[in-house]
Amino acid sequence: MIDKKFADLFAQGSQVGIDVAEREIVLTYVLKILDDAGLLKTLAFKGGTCLRKCVYGKETRFSVDLDFTSDGDKEPDDVILELVGALGKPAFGLSFAIDTKDFYVAEDRMSCGATVVYKHAWNEANFKLDVSLREEPSLDLTSFALQPQPYFKYLEFKPFPIRSFQFEELLGEKIRAASQRVRSRDLYDLAKAADKPLKTKLIRSLAVIKCWNARDAFDPARFMGKLRSSNYDWDDLRQLVRRSEKLNPEALISTCEKRYKFLLDLTENEKRLIADAKRHSLKSLPRTLLKEAVG
Repeated sequence: MIDKKFADLFAQGSQVGIDVAEREIVLTYVLKILDDAGLLKTLAFKGGTCLRKCVYGKETRFSVDLDFTSDGDKEPDDVILELVGALGKPAFGLSFAIDTKDFYVAEDRMSCGATVVYKHAWNEANFKLDVSLREEPSLDLTSFALQPQPYFKYLEFKPFPIRSFQFEELLGEKIRAASQRVRSRDLYDLAKAADKPLKTKLIRSLAVIKCWNARDAFDPARFMGKLRSSNYDWDDLRQLVRRSEKLNPEALISTCEKRYKFLLDLTENEKRLIADAKRHSLKSLPRTLLKEAVG
């Protein structure tokens, strides 16, 4: 683990608290440990931390947890035990502790995860690690290089590529998440993505498919209305962005309302899949939607 003085420099330069900056660094070490153990060969990186580390780099908010989808054929018990095992021995000056009460396999066996306590020379804290086994990736996985960060020069290893969801699938998952929960982090991530060229047909189909996979009927009108009606915890988000970045909730909401209007323009096949969310009988339709979206 790098010296505290370098973490302090990173925190000061990033205009965030040392706890947030330190977690960013620790998660990079954890990814390296999992990669060295060969576990990232069957895990697809996703979520806010993936967007931070692999897509936007220092141009976006910090993130404090790790999320993956398993694209292998392992049982959830084996997945979580392998992860716990990989973190069971000290590495890079970090040691980990995961009590049996701190990791789980969901009752439906579609996800697993752990609260990982870590310790190094100058701090002790924890982070959450979650793995979904609910669905296979909809698109071919890609390999993202870690986006450069000032602290990289002090690491004991060189940056490495990570198997990840494609950007469009990351965004499809983010839309699903934002439709199912209320988090200021999700809204921020969607607004940040609005600055990029978007493959709107593909992203809309992926959002529909992602909700269908969870047996949840995607309702774009409800999603759009929820952007403005939700009670967001803005203080949660403020700790994850530069202090000089003056958060403007109205601007974030307006950006999302304008940029994601395309979600309302459902095709007939998308409507069919939404109607099938509970019955889950149209098993081949998601692949058809993807072909239509990229065709």
